[in-house]
Amino acid sequence: MEQVSIQIRVFKLSLAILLILLESILNGQEFNISKSGTTTKNFSSGKDLKIGLALSGGGARGIAHIGVIIALEEEGIPIDYIAGTSMGSIVGGLYAAGYNGKDQKNIVHQIDWESIFNENPEPGFELISKRYGMMESIVTLRFKFWDVYIPFGLMNGQRINDELFKYTAQANYAAKSNFDSLSIPYRSVVVDISTGEVVAIDKGNLAQSIRGSMAIPFLFYPAKINDRYMVDGGVLNVIPTDVVKNMGADIIIGVDLEGLFPLGKEPTNLMEIADHTIDIMIRELKQKNIALADVLIEPQLGQHSSTDYSKFDSLIEKGYRAAKDKMEEIKRKIPQEILLKRKTKHWLDLTLLEKSIIGEINVIGNEYLFSEAILDDFLLSVGDKFNLDIAINGTKNIYASNLFNNVWLELDTLANEKLKVSINVVEKYPRTIGFGVNYREDEGVSGFVQIIHFNLFGWGERLMPLFRFGKLRTKVGVEMANDRLFGTPLTFHNGLYYESEYPYLYNSAGDQYDQMDFKRVVGLFSTGVQPYRKILISGGLRWERIWYKNSRNTANGYNRKDNLFLFGKINIDNTDNRYLPTKGIRFVVEGETILNYEKNTQPFSKMSTELSGVFPLPFKQRINPFVKIGTSNEKLPIYEKFRIGGSLIMPGFSRDELWGNHYAIFGISYFIETIKKINFQFNVTYGNVFEKYSDFRWDNLIVGISAGIVALSPIGPIALLYGLNELGRDQVYLSLGYEF
Repeated sequence: MEQVSIQIRVFKLSLAILLILLESILNGQEFNISKSGTTTKNFSSGKDLKIGLALSGGGARGIAHIGVIIALEEEGIPIDYIAGTSMGSIVGGLYAAGYNGKDQKNIVHQIDWESIFNENPEPGFELISKRYGMMESIVTLRFKFWDVYIPFGLMNGQRINDELFKYTAQANYAAKSNFDSLSIPYRSVVVDISTGEVVAIDKGNLAQSIRGSMAIPFLFYPAKINDRYMVDGGVLNVIPTDVVKNMGADIIIGVDLEGLFPLGKEPTNLMEIADHTIDIMIRELKQKNIALADVLIEPQLGQHSSTDYSKFDSLIEKGYRAAKDKMEEIKRKIPQEILLKRKTKHWLDLTLLEKSIIGEINVIGNEYLFSEAILDDFLLSVGDKFNLDIAINGTKNIYASNLFNNVWLELDTLANEKLKVSINVVEKYPRTIGFGVNYREDEGVSGFVQIIHFNLFGWGERLMPLFRFGKLRTKVGVEMANDRLFGTPLTFHNGLYYESEYPYLYNSAGDQYDQMDFKRVVGLFSTGVQPYRKILISGGLRWERIWYKNSRNTANGYNRKDNLFLFGKINIDNTDNRYLPTKGIRFVVEGETILNYEKNTQPFSKMSTELSGVFPLPFKQRINPFVKIGTSNEKLPIYEKFRIGGSLIMPGFSRDELWGNHYAIFGISYFIETIKKINFQFNVTYGNVFEKYSDFRWDNLIVGISAGIVALSPIGPIALLYGLNELGRDQVYLSLGYEF
């Protein structure tokens, strides 16, 4: 009986093998028994084998995908389909657009990773009138009527989208926005935030699709794609092997950089709790997708954080090595004749876009700002030959208006083969209320509340009621400004306000001996022109009624004057930051003269100029030489005197300690970034104030030095410096927050 049982089992095994062989013949496949006894799947030469590559997310760790691609290219492994999630969608999308691994390695080194996540407009595109036309708040609430705007995330990803468009626009246009027609058919994996549906995007705007796949919830704004808001596909599909399988892949190579949080390990902080929670939700889904991979590449990236955008060469090398370690396994899955064919990618004519003539430009998504105002900033017009760089600069101009959360372009072909350009915008809520606060050692804590109504009449106007409070200065009033009047280079800035100021008077020893009391009601009318974004020429009229006295002159009360001034100003500023620039030039000339004066008084006028340059040096160093000069006809009343003093302007003296009819300051500052965004600063100045022009002599100028730490922070610049001068005067200066 035992022998019969053995024979039956042998018969069943033989029958099973026969059925397997029969099925393999019918399906064009064959199965071989490996030396280890395991079954490996191969394909007959008659099969048009398709190889799919599925790239996981991983944030900065996703740079390792580039190393994997370099290794696959070196070994001649042809990729027929590619899908990616999050950072995998970026690397995969660029690969599908024609950028090989080495191209992408160069790209990641060219990108400024410190600024790409910054949602502020790029400094080169910001209008100078806007830079100096609004106060910097540290908390801003945005609302529409009574609906308070709650942001979708911490960052809107605008600069990322600009970069993606730069690298993908030509391929996307050549493929007619069909991702199957790219160099490699491609899918960007996203999640529809309203339905929870996982979507593998196969057509449309390639840059926007990639942006959607990397829109990590709460961190980035969702991407608007076909009126649907999309977020990071890694929320539900970490490694999209199922997507490339559905595309038609026979052999699937998966690259997994998203290591799951170890079960049983206690989370130690908020980020680990968030990671663990997400991992619990996706663990089972991920394991199912991993099971679909014929080969799984898992680069060992150690403790490299998903937010650490540095050490790219190390990440790429680890991805490369991990792929090389799996190469024999990959080649065992693919018949030799497939590898020998060394398939070439689908060729795209990347010159089509730059050859195209613009036949139509429209604006989509604007509710408050007129389309004409947007088109004036775009730089290209109907009939122009399309230029990618100019188009991207146009979107940056539009975004720099500070009226939009996002701006992006979509390109299509019209029936007459001309180019249709669609400027898509997501407008910000039109009203804000901002709160600012700062500290200075002389005034203590000051603050302001400012309401801004943007787009009051649809041309970008700003109506700005303001209340500023502090120990030495208060101000309440309303201003209205426009940086592009009816879309032209003309500007205006008008206002009506009341302000009071209480500056100290000092003796030669630096002791406060008195305090002035200035109160003003001011009406301001100013207009100007911005021929370029970094040049503003303005002028106008300022009427003021001023009451003034010093604190010891209480018996006679206030003196009162009504003054009408004519003023003008030229401001040229291409520095990259208003408060702590790392490069650029600033040149300012301004002057004013009184138009009305009483019989017993004399007319007065004054003018000042400043020239400053910031020049970068190696090893995160820079120097900032500067000259500041002011002069007058020496008839200035006390409330119009020049005032200088402070850590940079005459170190060792208190802020605004020195008063006079003229001043001259020559100086140079040295900076070195010691820790990220924390700078050591050393200043040398040479200057003084004078009552008469004849008092100016080089030996009357005072040498001062100061040194300390300065940094940019979420609440504004922070500076702690110590200054002293040749007179033996010294002073500690501390400031926190933006000046206003």
